Amino acid sequence: MPRNKRRNFALVIRRAVRQPFSIIVLLSGTVLSLVMLHELPIVAAIAAVVVYAAAKLLDEQFVRSAIEEDRERVLRRNRQNRTFRIEELDVESRVKMKAIAKLQKEIAEDVINSPVDEVAVGLADTIEQTEAIVDRGLAMAQKRRDLLKYLNKTDPTAIEARIRSLEAKLASETDPIRRSEIEASISAKKQELDDYHAIRQAAGRVLDELDSIECSLSSLRARLVRIKSTNIDEWVAANAELQTELNQISTAVTVVEQSIEEALSVRQQ
Repeated sequence: MPRNKRRNFALVIRRAVRQPFSIIVLLSGTVLSLVMLHELPIVAAIAAVVVYAAAKLLDEQFVRSAIEEDRERVLRRNRQNRTFRIEELDVESRVKMKAIAKLQKEIAEDVINSPVDEVAVGLADTIEQTEAIVDRGLAMAQKRRDLLKYLNKTDPTAIEARIRSLEAKLASETDPIRRSEIEASISAKKQELDDYHAIRQAAGRVLDELDSIECSLSSLRARLVRIKSTNIDEWVAANAELQTELNQISTAVTVVEQSIEEALSVRQQ
């Protein structure tokens, strides 16, 4: 049995067992077994719940509800974890991420509350993509936090002063071995300065990209309102526009992610 089917099977069984019918039957069977001092009532109760659960496996609406219930549970947990992670960011990133998360939540609520079921079902993929973009934005913001820790502890003017000092020392040094050592030191400090500027640039790009994501999601929400007001025959084309825009956002995020990785790899050398 494929993994997803096994998971869905478990979700349906668990939901069926938690239904009032199952709980009442099991409690009644337990009480009767205790009163009668016989296992037959509880065995019969378990058998009844098994039959009930098996029947629910064939109930498409029940299966969909079980899967949706689990999806919402996972979504709530992920959003709660995301909230904690956002609070750990630097001030600028935190403000941006809170705005982004709020917009994404509003988009999801617009879809869930859509008066046209076909629209809500058709846009489910779009909502998952916006969730993924928010998570990627948060991952970038967390890396920006790490970059800022380095930048805040590093004084570029001190590095520049050290380079000038070494260059002055090199100019008056005649010993070949010592000159070689000084040249190596100058090269290392210049590399450190280059790394500092690369890291600073990457940190700035993250903030710009978070701003871009915020603006894009705001535009996305406006388009969603338009989709919900269109004729049902037109929403498929409108949703295609959303998919195109989401792909563009995802591509832009990928570019910034790569630049951050490059900056971090420089710092770790």
